Amino acid sequence: MNGVLLSALPLAPILTPLGLGLLLLLPMRRGWRVSLALASALLTLVFALLLMNATLGSVLVSELGGWKAPFGIVMAADRLGSFMSTLAAVCGVFTVWLMAAQPDPVRERHHSFALTSFLFAGVQLSFLTGDLFNLFVAFEVMLVASYALTVLGSTREQLREGFRYIVMNLSASALLVVACGLTYGTLGTLNFAHLAQRSAALGPNTTVTAVGVLLLIVFAAKGALFPLGFWLPGTYPAVPPATGAFFAAVLTKVGLYALIRVFTTVFNQDPELPNTLLLMLGAVTMLYGALGAVSQREWRRILSFTVVGSVGYLAFGLGLNSPDALRASLAYLAVSVVVTLAMFLIAAVAERASGTRLVRARGFIEFLPLLAACFLLCALTVAGLPPSAGFVAKFDLVRAGLEGGTTLAYVATASALLSSLITLYALLRVWSGFFWGRHPVSEPVRRVRWPERLPAYLASALVAALALFAGPLLGYARGTADELGSNGHYILGVLGDQPLNLPDRPKGDEVQEPEDGP
Repeated sequence: MNGVLLSALPLAPILTPLGLGLLLLLPMRRGWRVSLALASALLTLVFALLLMNATLGSVLVSELGGWKAPFGIVMAADRLGSFMSTLAAVCGVFTVWLMAAQPDPVRERHHSFALTSFLFAGVQLSFLTGDLFNLFVAFEVMLVASYALTVLGSTREQLREGFRYIVMNLSASALLVVACGLTYGTLGTLNFAHLAQRSAALGPNTTVTAVGVLLLIVFAAKGALFPLGFWLPGTYPAVPPATGAFFAAVLTKVGLYALIRVFTTVFNQDPELPNTLLLMLGAVTMLYGALGAVSQREWRRILSFTVVGSVGYLAFGLGLNSPDALRASLAYLAVSVVVTLAMFLIAAVAERASGTRLVRARGFIEFLPLLAACFLLCALTVAGLPPSAGFVAKFDLVRAGLEGGTTLAYVATASALLSSLITLYALLRVWSGFFWGRHPVSEPVRRVRWPERLPAYLASALVAALALFAGPLLGYARGTADELGSNGHYILGVLGDQPLNLPDRPKGDEVQEPEDGP
C-alpha cells in the first residue's frame, strides 16, 4: 500500500459509515436499504482490519486540509486505536445483521439504519481522533445518533430511560467542554501528542492533575463507572435488541478507551491520584454490577448489570498502573466487547422465543439446545472460569492486583474475585431458570427464524475463538501495552522528529494587486 493510501486509511472507517449513512436517508426500498447498511458495516470492518495490520509498529496520521499536527486536525491511528476500531466494526456487522433479520417498519421509516450508521461513524471517530476537542465532537456525533435511537418508538419506558440517558450525557459533555478549555488554557494545545510533550516538560503540576481528574470524572460518566452509571441498566433494555447489543458492547468502552488514552498517552507524569480514584471506582463498580445482576429478573436488565461490572474490571486494571495490568486490561477489553455482544444477541433470541423479557420461562433447552450451550459458554466467560477467554484475562488481572502491593490494590482484587462469584451465580440462575426443567404446556413457544438466531451463534463462536487463540490475543495486548507504556512512539508518529515551527500569520501584503491591462 503506497504512502497516500496509508495516510488516508485512518479516515476510511469514519467516512464509510458517514457517507453511506447519508445515502441511507434517501427514499428507497427496504432491500436496498438493508444491502447498503450491510455493505457499510462490512466495508468499515475491512478498513479497520487493514488499519490494524498497518499500525503494527507505526502510527498512521491523516492531516485534514494538509495542516500538520498540532496546528491542524489530525486522525491518528496506533495499535490501541485500530484495535478498538476493529472491535467496534465487528459489533457493527452483527448489529446491522440483526436489524435486517428483525424488520421494524416504524423505526425504519424514521431512518433507524441511517442513524445506526452515524452512530458507527461517531464511535470510529472517537477511537481515531488525535486531539481532545475532536474527541468531544466524536462523542456528540455518537451521542446524538444514540439519543435518537434510544427514543425512536416513543414507548413510555424509552422516553423515561432516554430522558435520564440524555441528561446524564449532556451534563458529562458540558463538563468535557470545560475540561477542554482548562486544558487549552493551561497547556496551549489540545493535540494528544503535543499535550503529552508539554505536560511532560511541565512535570508534576497541580493544575494539570486537576484537569486530569476532571477528565476522569467525564469519562467515568461516559463509561458508566459507579455512581455515575445509574442510567445504564434502565436504558439498554429499553431500546430494540440489535441497537441494545451495540450500545452494551461498545458505547461504555468508548469512555474506557478515553481513560486509557488520557492516562497512558497524555497525562502520565503524576499518576497517583487518578490511579487511586480508578482503583476505588473500579472496586465498587465491580460489586455494584454483580449485586445488581442478582437482583434483576429480566434478560437484558441482568446483562446490563454485567456490563457495569465489566467496566469496573477495566478501571481496576487501569488503576493498577503496571505493564502486566495494562496488558490484562486490554485482553479483557476485547473479551468483554465480544461476550457482551454475544449475550445480548442470545437474549434477543430468548425473548423472542418466549415472548417475554422475564428469565423465568423454563424448559427452553428442549427447543433451543444450541442457544443453551452458547449461553453457558458466555456465562463462564463473563464470570472468568476456565477454559474460557475470560479466565485468561481475569487471571492476569488478579495476579497484577496481588502484585500491586498496596492495601487498596488488595481490596480491589478481593472485590474482583467476589464479583466474579456473584456474577457466576446470577448467570447460572438465568440458565437454570430459562433453559432447565420442563416447559409448561400452557405456554407457547414462538418460532425464531435462522437469520435471527445465527448472529447469536456466530458471536458465541467468536467468544470460543478468543479462548482458542488466547495466546495471540495476549501477545497483541502485550505489544499494545508496551507501546502505551512509553508515549514517545505516539508523539514521534504524530509530530515527527523536526522541531515545531508555528506558521507565520498572514500579513495581508501577499495579495498582489492586479496589473492594469494594455
